[in-house]
Amino acid sequence: MATDPTKPAPPNAGATATTVTHKGVKIFMYPKIIFLYPTLFAALICGIGMLVIGDDTRDPTRPRDGEAVAGRSAETSPAPDRDGTSPASVKVRRFSSTQNVLGFGFLLVFFLNLLIMAIDFPRFTIVAVILLFAAVGFFFLWLSSHWNILPPLVRALEGIFAVANAGFYFTYATMLMVIFGIVYLTRYLDYWEVHPNEILHNHGPWSDLNRYSTTNMKFEKEIPDILEYFLLRSGRLTLHFTNEPKAFMLDNVLWIDQKEEALKRLMSRMEVRVTTDQETAGPM
Repeated sequence: MATDPTKPAPPNAGATATTVTHKGVKIFMYPKIIFLYPTLFAALICGIGMLVIGDDTRDPTRPRDGEAVAGRSAETSPAPDRDGTSPASVKVRRFSSTQNVLGFGFLLVFFLNLLIMAIDFPRFTIVAVILLFAAVGFFFLWLSSHWNILPPLVRALEGIFAVANAGFYFTYATMLMVIFGIVYLTRYLDYWEVHPNEILHNHGPWSDLNRYSTTNMKFEKEIPDILEYFLLRSGRLTLHFTNEPKAFMLDNVLWIDQKEEALKRLMSRMEVRVTTDQETAGPM
């Protein structure tokens, strides 16, 4: 009789220890705009670069204000004509000027960011794209060895002069940082929380809550875009519940490998806990 009150003690103690150990795994989904962070860094770098050069946005092929006469003097006779379309040396300086390099580099990073957000690149697709660019590059090198195709390409590049002042770059960076802050604060409007015995789906402005049992729950990890995975280790989690006819797809989950490992550890500990409860309830 003295041993009967002590029988429930070990299960309760074990359950308490398990509750303390498992703090749950929170899974957040983010919009694709977070992948614009390379453009944010590019804008900050370009803004600082423009401040370093004195925020000079002028076209280097054209004379400054008050230097129109001196620009046509003997010292600048080999310089460009009045329409700014002659010597190639000045044209190269126009394209390779610091303000143009900063502006063109910013647009290039922005273009690549939009391309990553617009199109999903699976593993084999990105390999095919790299091989395609390499083949096209070698093809142009082969053509240049037989025909002089580089001067037309240089002239085409000289027609590009994309420049912006430091205020533009810093304003763009500020807008992105504000958006990132809003995304970070509003991520709690729709997120999942996995516990040892249940999964909670919090969503809506008033924190609507749906509960799902973790019994026989299955999950799958998928990397739909390898470039997004390189940027923020982003991927997709798919949750399958036994009593639900549809699967729940969680897109743009950051650091998905860590989430997968945490879910695996949680599920394995859940199996051990269920077995222990059954063994404890067996003699009773």
